[in-house]
Amino acid sequence: MTSNEQHFKRDAWLSGRHRTWGYNAPAMDIDFLLVEYDKCVPKAIIDYKHKHAILDLTNVGARTLCNLGNMASIPAFIVQYGHSNQDGWWGEVPEDSKPYFVIWPLNEHANRFMLNNNLKSSEEINEIAFVEFLYQLRGRKIPQFIIDTITKQ
Repeated sequence: MTSNEQHFKRDAWLSGRHRTWGYNAPAMDIDFLLVEYDKCVPKAIIDYKHKHAILDLTNVGARTLCNLGNMASIPAFIVQYGHSNQDGWWGEVPEDSKPYFVIWPLNEHANRFMLNNNLKSSEEINEIAFVEFLYQLRGRKIPQFIIDTITKQ
């Protein structure tokens, strides 16, 4: 379970300061990186990006995440998320809005996982299909009560 953002500035000073340390000390800011795990064993790394975020699967950030997944021998993905009804680019999400997700595999582990589970990349899927994907990463089946909870929301 993720914790709530405390002050919306995170480590702004360090981020800015790091840029002054020179070209040969590169780092990247990750939108919302999660390690999906089961029983303390990493199953995948996913960088979640809002549908309006810039998506470039060939940039240094995506390539670095791909390499990180390869080093850990786990799938690496970028997952875009959005809502069917949202007030502007970053506005409020009404209760009747339906979330959707697009899964982008970054490394061969992710490509193989998608193929072995008959999943298609780059297409919008609903929330239940996405949560099924998360359970599949763990070799599990989504419980009916989770589906029921999502459906009632």
